[in-house]
Amino acid sequence: MNISTIAKRIVITAFCIFAAHSVSADTNLQLISPKEYQVFQRSSMYDGYIRVRGHIRPDFDILQVRISGTSLKGSLSGEWQTVTLLQQSQCFTVVIPVVPGGWYKVDLQALKNNQVVAQASVDHVGVGEVFVGAGQSNSTNCAQYKISQTSGMVSSFSGESWRLADDPQLGTHDKTKDGSFWPAFGDAMYVKYHVPIGVAVTGHGGTYSLQWLPDNPMGLFSWTMTRIYQLGSNGFRAVLWHQGESDVTENTPSDVYVSRLTNMITQSNTLAGWQFPWFVANVSYVSAAQPTNSVIRGAQQRLWATGVALEGPDTDTLGSDYRDNTGVHFNPNGLHTHGQMWADKVGVYLDKVL
Repeated sequence: MNISTIAKRIVITAFCIFAAHSVSADTNLQLISPKEYQVFQRSSMYDGYIRVRGHIRPDFDILQVRISGTSLKGSLSGEWQTVTLLQQSQCFTVVIPVVPGGWYKVDLQALKNNQVVAQASVDHVGVGEVFVGAGQSNSTNCAQYKISQTSGMVSSFSGESWRLADDPQLGTHDKTKDGSFWPAFGDAMYVKYHVPIGVAVTGHGGTYSLQWLPDNPMGLFSWTMTRIYQLGSNGFRAVLWHQGESDVTENTPSDVYVSRLTNMITQSNTLAGWQFPWFVANVSYVSAAQPTNSVIRGAQQRLWATGVALEGPDTDTLGSDYRDNTGVHFNPNGLHTHGQMWADKVGVYLDKVL
């Protein structure tokens, strides 16, 4: 059994233990989903859902849920809806269709003889666009300066919890604690689409393509796959891949880079059991003295041309004026520009599929 299969089973098992990570203060009504600041991936411009799941202990006559807030089509009805328990258990799980938007408030209440005997609420739940991030340092928290989202509509997922996506981002494999482009990307996406944006960042600084192969003992691929399993089938829009600098220093041949990325992308879809796109950035910038590498850039462009990946931003165009003192990571201006560049490229695709 490979490590990705093991990780998938662990995730599924953990999600069945409702009490483990309850967001409810009322121990009689334990709520595992949604979590505070969670974003659910919409299925189309005006179609989406919120999954409500948990466990209830006291004797009751009826369990109800309501969702309130403002969607892309205006205010939700905020009406109470009855929730049915799973057969022969005190567990419940229900998928409620919701027009994309938010933040929404989700309330639950259990009634006995028309009296409330248990209740729970989550104040910030969104239905919008979710993205998984992977790659090396410029995809993680390696910039010298932290930035923050300014819209209040961008959240970050660690694998266990969600919060507003101010730097540092949650969930990276390298556990870095500094700055990233993700807050700026999320803000730019929110300005364009007016729905909450979720990011799940999984990268590791200084890594090259060999280390990302599914069978590599470093476990980078497995780490990203775990987040993909946690988000679930159709639970995010795409993977955003920003990596290549280390393959320049490793002198990776173009054919080898293409083969490795193709393997990784194909395996991720196969193991997840559904098809999702990867965006691959054009990136080979090592320093001001070595700002571009035709071998790695050519490999990334071949991935686009053959349909293995979608076209990400060309960040080699961001020269020393956009870089911090490390020479390769971005300063605040670079981070904001980088985020906007990603939003522009993702938007070209998203405008078509929506």
